[in-house]
Amino acid sequence: MEKYVLNKKAAIYLSILLLLSGCGFKEPLFEVLDGNYRYVRGDYTGATISYIKALEKDSFKEWIYYNLGNVYNALGETNAAIDELNRAAKEEYPEVLFRTHFNLGNIYYRLGDYKKAITHYKESLRAKPNEIDAKINLELAVEKMEKEKSITQHGSSAREEREMNNNTNTQAQTLLEYIQQREALIWRSLNQQTP
Repeated sequence: MEKYVLNKKAAIYLSILLLLSGCGFKEPLFEVLDGNYRYVRGDYTGATISYIKALEKDSFKEWIYYNLGNVYNALGETNAAIDELNRAAKEEYPEVLFRTHFNLGNIYYRLGDYKKAITHYKESLRAKPNEIDAKINLELAVEKMEKEKSITQHGSSAREEREMNNNTNTQAQTLLEYIQQREALIWRSLNQQTP
């Protein structure tokens, strides 16, 4: 599952936009670009600081919330990531909506909450209907949810199958250990026989 992050073309585009814009417009974007640069380099603390400084400028908040969500997700702070991405999801720009819902779908998929993952993948596709990655992830989440349903519906048979597999694995492990011991004895006896 791919995570959408500001790429080089977007960074160059934003840099050019900064050069052509007024002073009040530049400052938050420089902070965001600095945060993006730090994020790509793995400096999540520095990225967080840059994004928080950019939030103080009171523009592009949804993009900044989206970026903060990605940083928190990379740090394993799932709840904080979800909070920030939900803030970003209030935006009406298709690109922000797509990326935000796509990443929320990825988070919920990873958590095993396939119903929420499906909801967010569908939302991402409403924003950008032709995105293949979202379609693929939606299909995967639907498959996982259906598989989970069939396991819960056939819980006792699945449980019995797991127990049988565990018994088979235990027997196979015991057999493998026996073979290893026999081979070790053979090798020792061969080593003792050779002068």
